Amino acid sequence: HRVVGTLSYRVQYLKALATTFSVYYNGAHQGRYSFTYNGDLNGDGINADLLYVPNDAADLNWAPIAASGNAPAFTVEQQIAAFNELINNNDYLRSRKGKYAERNGALLPWLHRIDARLLQDIFANIGKNKNTLQLSIDVINLPNLLNSDWGIQKTLISSSNQPLRRASVDANGVPTFRMSTVQVGGQTVLPTSVLRDVTTLGTTWSMQIGLRYIFN
Repeated sequence: HRVVGTLSYRVQYLKALATTFSVYYNGAHQGRYSFTYNGDLNGDGINADLLYVPNDAADLNWAPIAASGNAPAFTVEQQIAAFNELINNNDYLRSRKGKYAERNGALLPWLHRIDARLLQDIFANIGKNKNTLQLSIDVINLPNLLNSDWGIQKTLISSSNQPLRRASVDANGVPTFRMSTVQVGGQTVLPTSVLRDVTTLGTTWSMQIGLRYIFN
């Protein structure tokens, strides 16, 4: 699940100049994750029970979510709509309708990263030595420079891969659920996607300029 490649082309001219263009590509999935219930569903003391993905969220039993502090209330109908949207927005969940999710069965999206370099050599022979002044411009994450939506890494919204929590269980062992809420933009909402953009400087473009003197 990883592809790495580099391409470089150098042209020399006027007996004193050379220009090199280089491109480096690194493409890879960013990891695996599991869909589980939020909490210990089966009472075995381990919070890692794999999620059952219904064909329709309305097939499950639901309880409303009461307001708490700054968090709003959510009705059963809102939860059903949000859970159906969450399933349909995720390729893996959509493929597991009517089945249990697999351990580490889901993949984070593929990330394409392209870095580019322009290298300019200015050289001359001084005595018996070749002297070179080298100027370089490196662009890290070139696609993000061209389009702010490109080259962005995706990560999981906290708890979004644990979308259901048990509200109660009846005498026959049939559970009633509530959706797990998440924080998005400072607001408490029902998750309709498990992914968000990584917002650190590591996923934005950057540029560095270098100067180097070589003699031999």
